[in-house]
Formats: sequence, structure tokens, C-alpha cells
Amino acid sequence: MEKAWAFYRRSTDKQELSVEDQRRECQTLATKMNLEIAREFEPVKGWGSGLTIDQDPSFQEMVRLAEQGGHGVRYLLVYDVSRFGRLQPEDKIYWERRLKKQGGIQIVYSKDDFKNDGSTLDTLSKVLKHGEAHQFSMKLSETTLRGAKSHALMGHSAGGKAPYGYNRLLIDAQGNPVKILQRGEHKADKLQRVVWQPSPTERTVVQGIFERYDQGSGLNTLVKDLNLRQVPAPRGRHWCKNIVHYILRNRAYIGERIYNKRSYKGYRRGEKGALLNPLDQWVTKDGAHEPIVEKSLFERIQSRMKTRVITQGRTFQRPYLLTGLAKCGHCGYKLIGWPKGGNGHRYLTYTCGGYQRIGTSVCRSFNVLTEELEQVALETIREEIKNTDWKDEVRLMLRERINERFGGNNRNPLDDLQKSLARINQEIDHALGAVKLGRYSESLMEMVQGLEVQRNDIRRQIAEAQEQAVIVESADDLAEKVFAYADQFDRLWSECPTVEKRKEFLRTFLHQVTVDHSAEAIKATYYVYKVPMQREALAASGLTPLTARVTCGGRI
Repeated sequence: MEKAWAFYRRSTDKQELSVEDQRRECQTLATKMNLEIAREFEPVKGWGSGLTIDQDPSFQEMVRLAEQGGHGVRYLLVYDVSRFGRLQPEDKIYWERRLKKQGGIQIVYSKDDFKNDGSTLDTLSKVLKHGEAHQFSMKLSETTLRGAKSHALMGHSAGGKAPYGYNRLLIDAQGNPVKILQRGEHKADKLQRVVWQPSPTERTVVQGIFERYDQGSGLNTLVKDLNLRQVPAPRGRHWCKNIVHYILRNRAYIGERIYNKRSYKGYRRGEKGALLNPLDQWVTKDGAHEPIVEKSLFERIQSRMKTRVITQGRTFQRPYLLTGLAKCGHCGYKLIGWPKGGNGHRYLTYTCGGYQRIGTSVCRSFNVLTEELEQVALETIREEIKNTDWKDEVRLMLRERINERFGGNNRNPLDDLQKSLARINQEIDHALGAVKLGRYSESLMEMVQGLEVQRNDIRRQIAEAQEQAVIVESADDLAEKVFAYADQFDRLWSECPTVEKRKEFLRTFLHQVTVDHSAEAIKATYYVYKVPMQREALAASGLTPLTARVTCGGRI
């Protein structure tokens, strides 16, 4: 029985029975074709848009496994062309051809009568079906957007969360309130609508922010006060300047609704371009819901904010090698690059991002010189790869991980399989010899056919065992590649032409840096990968980066 894969997709998480229906139809097709479904693929979230399904990790994993070869799969079963996605026809044909050419896998649709014979008529039929699936999705998108715009003009919510300070109120067709929707809840009746209603507790917080800012308080003061009073933040653990700034600029608090200001369709498809729609496409509704602050207060604040610019330190163009790797041991926020001046000099330092973004309610101020923190990181890596016990550890760990990944049976079954194959070949030769001598019978031929089935199965097992033996035996070869890569650390480091290249190279060896600080001292702890190796090479081996090892860098 030949092997096959199956791919299922539902458009939203509301289609509860869609995947089960697809699975049932594909299983019926597999039985009809005498196939065994060896593996099933679904979008990682359980559902996925047909217009962007080729960006889904599960879809990409399926293609990667197909192109690796050695899977023994000839068919990919899909319910119909729309379940494989609603991409452009040329994109759909591209993925079909790629799976067939690179992976040797033919897509078979359960509900579409394609002959898959390569004929012009069959190809045209596929293009037409794929085009219909794509146009259906585009038409549905246009219809949905038109309906959402109409409801936005009526003051109804067109989806998404309500801004901080408002609840989502469910109303019936006559406008009577039904209930306050909690997070994750949605309307169940298509005649019902959702509007925004001020939250009794959050309303006073928003009003306080506007009033205190109007009285002269700055963003830092407002953030510090909110965090000291432990007011729950809209998102995350703490308030920060960006959140308060967004609230002060949001026209929803004067009862105004703006819809279709941004479009994410192209962004989701991986296209580059502006997300902001032209002004004439915006849908604006005054008095869409009850305001929280007076319009005169809001406009007065907007005039004041025009003279101020809210910025965060931009570190991506500066030589901070550990950004993204280093974090504060006290509050858990990432460390950010922070230039400081003093004694006529300019210093590059790392400081706590939680303190800089939020203030003393989260963490205390500290600075550590970038040169010192980064130099200890390099020294720690050099010490690790020069450790005499390190190579033995790497060999042992790679063997364990490869056995864990591909099977831990150290006993090679090839000898037993070869003996079984020799025995069956001998029995087949004896039976055929009897036929040549004129001892033909139906029972004898049935026995020969059964022996041939067993022989084919054993040959398949031998091929798998040989492949497995190659993988297991390659652990030492992989270890030697790791050692050769580590031995070139200093040379490769000196040859990195840019800061970004050095960052990328450093992440091959370093997993994380935790900086603990007090009034007396600052101590950094470095987490080094036990198997330093380029991520592409490690992924090709079928393994993932091993658990990081803790190495203490001492006082800095």
C-alpha cells in the first residue's frame, strides 16, 4: 500500500466541522486509491486565510519535507482547490509544480475531477478552477468591506477590540442592550450589533490622564503615577509613554469613529507598501458612541502636543552587539543601547529598557559600558570552546539528540533483515524450481505471490534501516564540523564586515545574557549554546539548538 499525505484548511475558527468533513472525504479517496495517509497537515493556528496560506509554517514545513526526499509519498490529498488556498492561479500552479518536480508528490483533489495527465485541457481546467477560487475570495473581501463601512457609518463596531476606556456592548436589532461582551466573545446572531460603551472603572482613568496632562503634567509623571497606583495597563505589565501618548491622541474619546484608516491586505500577502489608506477612503462618524472627554479639552491637548515629539532611543544603527540578547535580571525587560556623556567624553552603554520606557516604578537606573559587557561575552565563548571536556560533551550530546530524534535503538537490524531476505529468496527459488519441473498448482503460485509481498516489504525495511544507519553514524561527522567551525571563531569574528554581521555571528554561540545589578555591583551571566553552529547547518541535520549552558561572567 502506497503512502500519501493530506492537507486540510478551514478559513476561520468558526468552521468547527470543516476539517472533519475534509478528513472523511480524503480518507474515502485514499481507500479508493489503496493509499495510506501517513501524515496530515493543517495551518498552525487550526485555520488560515486562503490568500496567505503559503506563508503558514505548516504549509512551508510540508513543502520542506517533500523536497528533502526519502519520504516515500506519491500523493497529497486535498478536498478541493479552494482548500489548498485561494492564491493567484499562477501561484497555485507554482506550488503544485514544485511539489511534483522537487518532491515527487502529485496533488489529488477529492471533489475536483482532474485527470492529472498533463494534457492542455486538464491544465486549462485547473487554471480556471484556481482562478474561480481566488476571485471568490476577492469578491467576498469586497462585500465584507462594504458591509463593514456601512456599519461604521451607523456607529457600530466593525470588529476588533474597543479602545481602553470602553466596553463592547451587544445590542439586538432594535438597539436594546443584550450584554457586555468579554474578551473572546462575539455576537451569535447576524442581526445583532456591537457598539462601544464607556467602562465605569477605566473611564475615570482616561479622564484623569487628559485632565492632568492639561494641567501641565508630563508623560513621565503620568506613567510613574499610574504604575505606582498599580492601575492595570491596557496591555503588558506596566504603563509606558507610548500607551499614554496614544490615548491622548485617540479621537475615539470624543465619540468619533474612524474606520478603514489602514489596510493590512498587502502586508499579510508579504507585499511592501504603505499601510495607511488615502484620506478619501476613510469612514468617519461623529457621535458614534458616548464620549469620555470634552471636545474642547481634547483639541486643547492636541495643540499642545504638536510642539512635542515623543521618541525612543534608536539603537539599530549603533554598534550595540547584544541588543535583543541581553536582559535585565531585575525586571526582565531587554537592555537597550544608551549613549552617555561625561568629563568631556561620550560613552556607549547598556541600560534597562524598562526603566527608560516606564520609569522607577519598574526598575532602577544603571549603565554598563558596552565594551566591557561585549568583551566578557567574547572571552566567555573562547573559554567554552577551548575547554578540554567540551568536545567530549558535544559528541555525547549529539549522539543522544540524534538517537532521540531518529530512534535510540543501537542494535543494527540490517543483519537480521538480510538473513530474512536470503531465506525468502531461497524459498521463492525452490518454488519456481518446482514449477519448472511440472509441479504447478494454484496453491503453489499463491505461496509465491505471498513470498514476493514479504520480500518487497523486507526490501523497504532494509532501505529504511540503511538510511537510519547513515544518520546515526553521522553524529561524529557533525561533531567534527562543529569543532572546525568553533576553531575558526577568531578569524570569522575579525572578518565580519558590519555590525549586523557580527550580531548574527555572535548569536551562533550566545543564547542570552542576564545582567543583575545592585548599588554595589553589576554581574552578568552568559548562556552559551553547547553546540555552536550556523542555524542553517544545524537545521539541515534535523536538530534544534541544544539547551543553553549557564556561564557566569563575574563582576563588570
